[in-house]
Amino acid sequence: MEYVKLKNGMRLPKVGLGTFDLKAESIKKGLWAGYRLLDTAWQYQNETEVGSAVKESGIDREDILVTTKLWTEDVRSGHVKEALERSLQNLSMDYVDLYLIHWPAKGFEKAWEEMAKLQESGKARAIGVCNFNRHHFEELAGSTGIVPVLNQIESHPYFHNDEIISYCKEKKIGVQAWCPLGGSLSNLKEDQVLKEIAEKYHKTVAQIILRWHLQRNVATIPRSSNERRLKENLDVFQFELEAADMKRIDALDTGNRMGADPDHFQF
Repeated sequence: MEYVKLKNGMRLPKVGLGTFDLKAESIKKGLWAGYRLLDTAWQYQNETEVGSAVKESGIDREDILVTTKLWTEDVRSGHVKEALERSLQNLSMDYVDLYLIHWPAKGFEKAWEEMAKLQESGKARAIGVCNFNRHHFEELAGSTGIVPVLNQIESHPYFHNDEIISYCKEKKIGVQAWCPLGGSLSNLKEDQVLKEIAEKYHKTVAQIILRWHLQRNVATIPRSSNERRLKENLDVFQFELEAADMKRIDALDTGNRMGADPDHFQF
């Protein structure tokens, strides 16, 4: 595993496991395959499964980074502390390593102030955000003086999201791509360019995409319940894409999101 060092000193695995809709057995297989970052959220309704997987894996809790997220309803209602307590109860844990604002819902500035207090209490070792654009960070700047350690965003070959990635790098905010393989709607795995590059390197299309992310200094959280794919998605550190192949993948950008727009979401 390779790591990104966040501004608070935390070592973030460059490839973690997205756990959306996964059960404990699949998550345990991921841990046994070598994943040391588990990404969940209250909204995924599987925090209990994640907690069970960690407990049953036989791996020391201190060796696993667990991320969960503050949902929009709790941002709007101001129930930040209560939301984290609920998540910790679901996880059967005393703390989470990363607590993120899931989407920039109205009231996120006030929610950030409360999250800073939770970080001071030790119940969240680090705090960050998801799906924040530049103006969201600028609105957040006057809140506590604490800069998020991470921004988790949509990014894949069909939607690079380079503008916010560049901004985050400038501000020394870590970047992590959710749905890094584009999701089922993108059909990225059938893209002819990616298939040709995969054949050249004797890798899967997923491995090529994950390697492309790594060479852009973007961490990823691919999701899979398939044991073979779980292992394949970690096997991306022993090869490097040539510059010409990086450019071919770069040229696939459509500028169109697969997920919701952070400035226009209805949940």
